[in-house]
Amino acid sequence: MTRAATIPERHWLLSDSGLGGLGICAGIERNLRRLRGRRPVRLTYFNSSPDAHRGYNDLPDLEARVAAFDRALAAMDRLAPERIVLACNTLSALYGHTGHARHGEVPVTGIIDSGVEVFAEALGADPGSALILLGTRTTIESGVHRQRLIGQGFAPERIAALSCHGLASAIENDLDGQTVAQLIEGCAAAVRGLGVPAERLYAGLACTHYAFVAERIRAALERAMTLPVGVLDPNRRLVDTLVPAANPPAGRGELEGQAGGLTVTVVSGVPLDPARREAMAERVRPVSEATAQALLRYTWDPELL
Repeated sequence: MTRAATIPERHWLLSDSGLGGLGICAGIERNLRRLRGRRPVRLTYFNSSPDAHRGYNDLPDLEARVAAFDRALAAMDRLAPERIVLACNTLSALYGHTGHARHGEVPVTGIIDSGVEVFAEALGADPGSALILLGTRTTIESGVHRQRLIGQGFAPERIAALSCHGLASAIENDLDGQTVAQLIEGCAAAVRGLGVPAERLYAGLACTHYAFVAERIRAALERAMTLPVGVLDPNRRLVDTLVPAANPPAGRGELEGQAGGLTVTVVSGVPLDPARREAMAERVRPVSEATAQALLRYTWDPELL
């Protein structure tokens, strides 16, 4: 038996409260595919949506959201991943409150660290700028990005936050539909009402779904604010941070990504509408055909709830 045949498969599980994190899954698959190595890797995308009709941000309070997420984390553990990646700001904000955070044995990486890094770099390099954090209700109410940036010494008046409630769900349901357009314009108008003092504005995307409409958000904010707006997307930072960490240079470890040694699966505890899957698959296909196909062939398992 050859040495390559004895190398165990590496299993990473990526999770979001919906399908927005598929963009991160696609980026990781693409980067791994471009590398040359021997150790096989399996990516499992786990849709942690707690209900077919409601998301975490629709649940009544923090306690209910944490309980739902702890159930999802228990299901993730049963799939025996080597690492869990929370490709979702909502879940990352909730994670510290879970029992899994206190007792879980599987390493967990959340996207909030990547977001704080990206936002701090922009604010530090551009003293005349301000940051508006855009995210879901749970993420914005947690205040975690803002608190950590202030803790790094950035002035509180340079950092504002706004919940764009409903936008993530609308992006999944009909990315190019009128509801998404109306919600983006509504968020932009609300940002104008905050009166953030700045020469330039950065929009910090604190929701992985928002990357799919980043340019539309930027344009709406520029119209509303009449000043230059840059978009900061932590999704890319998370991808670029994770893949090099898992794939050291040749001679310093075993690389993943050899042809035939990289697989992607998508699992969900709630049924996913075919039209919704097809639309999202088209969005990730230019980056990762494997991720698009995995979504179209997903596994629905009610036991994951």
